[in-house]
Amino acid sequence: MPLFRFMVIDGDGRRVGRFDSNDAGWLAGDTFTLNEQMFRIVEILPEVSTMTAYNAVWVVTPAVDEQEHAADAVWPMPNAVGRVRV
Repeated sequence: MPLFRFMVIDGDGRRVGRFDSNDAGWLAGDTFTLNEQMFRIVEILPEVSTMTAYNAVWVVTPAVDEQEHAADAVWPMPNAVGRVRV
Protein backbone atom coordinates (compact mmCIF):
# COMPACT_ATOMS: atom_id res chain seq x y z
CA MET A 1 0.00 0.00 0.00
CA PRO A 2 1.48 3.40 -1.01
CA LEU A 3 2.49 5.63 1.86
CA PHE A 4 2.24 8.99 0.07
CA ARG A 5 -0.68 10.51 -1.84
CA PHE A 6 -0.31 13.53 -4.10
CA MET A 7 -3.07 15.64 -5.64
CA VAL A 8 -2.20 16.46 -9.25
CA ILE A 9 -3.41 19.72 -10.81
CA ASP A 10 -2.63 21.61 -14.00
CA GLY A 11 -1.32 25.17 -14.21
CA ASP A 12 -4.87 26.54 -14.13
CA GLY A 13 -5.65 24.72 -10.88
CA ARG A 14 -7.86 22.06 -12.48
CA ARG A 15 -7.58 18.64 -10.91
CA VAL A 16 -5.84 16.07 -13.11
CA GLY A 17 -5.97 13.18 -10.67
CA ARG A 18 -4.23 11.52 -7.74
CA PHE A 19 -0.82 9.86 -7.68
CA ASP A 20 0.16 7.35 -4.98
CA SER A 21 3.79 6.46 -4.28
CA ASN A 22 6.00 4.78 -1.72
CA ASP A 23 8.61 7.50 -2.30
CA ALA A 24 8.41 10.97 -0.72
CA GLY A 25 11.48 12.27 -2.60
CA TRP A 26 9.75 13.73 -5.65
CA LEU A 27 11.12 17.01 -7.03
CA ALA A 28 10.12 19.66 -9.55
CA GLY A 29 11.29 18.41 -12.93
CA ASP A 30 10.55 14.74 -12.23
CA THR A 31 8.25 12.99 -14.69
CA PHE A 32 5.68 10.31 -13.98
CA THR A 33 2.82 8.49 -15.70
CA LEU A 34 -0.80 8.98 -14.67
CA ASN A 35 -3.68 7.44 -16.63
CA GLU A 36 -1.26 6.47 -19.42
CA GLN A 37 -0.12 10.08 -19.90
CA MET A 38 3.34 11.39 -19.03
CA PHE A 39 3.51 14.51 -16.84
CA ARG A 40 6.34 16.70 -15.53
CA ILE A 41 6.12 18.24 -12.05
CA VAL A 42 6.48 22.02 -12.34
CA GLU A 43 5.88 22.93 -8.70
CA ILE A 44 5.17 21.14 -5.42
CA LEU A 45 2.81 22.85 -3.00
CA PRO A 46 2.43 21.64 0.58
CA GLU A 47 -1.02 20.32 1.44
CA VAL A 48 -2.27 22.56 4.21
CA SER A 49 -5.80 21.30 4.73
CA THR A 50 -6.33 18.87 7.59
CA MET A 51 -9.54 17.71 5.90
CA THR A 52 -7.76 15.85 3.08
CA ALA A 53 -5.40 12.92 3.00
CA TYR A 54 -2.80 14.34 0.57
CA ASN A 55 0.86 14.84 1.39
CA ALA A 56 1.31 17.59 -1.22
CA VAL A 57 -0.16 19.11 -4.37
CA TRP A 58 1.76 18.77 -7.62
CA VAL A 59 1.34 21.38 -10.35
CA VAL A 60 2.09 19.56 -13.60
CA THR A 61 2.39 20.00 -17.33
CA PRO A 62 2.33 17.30 -20.00
CA ALA A 63 5.87 15.98 -20.40
CA VAL A 64 7.64 16.43 -23.70
CA ASP A 65 10.54 14.44 -25.06
CA GLU A 66 14.05 15.61 -24.15
CA GLN A 67 14.71 17.29 -27.53
CA GLU A 68 11.61 19.44 -27.23
CA HIS A 69 12.44 20.17 -23.58
CA ALA A 70 15.98 21.32 -24.46
CA ALA A 71 14.60 23.68 -27.13
CA ASP A 72 12.25 25.35 -24.63
CA ALA A 73 14.29 28.31 -23.38
CA VAL A 74 11.68 29.53 -20.86
CA TRP A 75 10.95 26.28 -19.01
CA PRO A 76 9.88 27.44 -15.50
CA MET A 77 11.75 24.94 -13.33
CA PRO A 78 14.67 26.30 -11.35
CA ASN A 79 16.71 23.57 -9.66
CA ALA A 80 14.87 20.88 -11.63
CA VAL A 81 16.66 17.60 -12.05
CA GLY A 82 14.32 16.07 -14.61
CA ARG A 83 14.31 12.48 -13.39
CA VAL A 84 11.86 9.97 -14.77
CA ARG A 85 10.25 8.35 -11.77
CA VAL A 86 7.80 5.48 -11.39
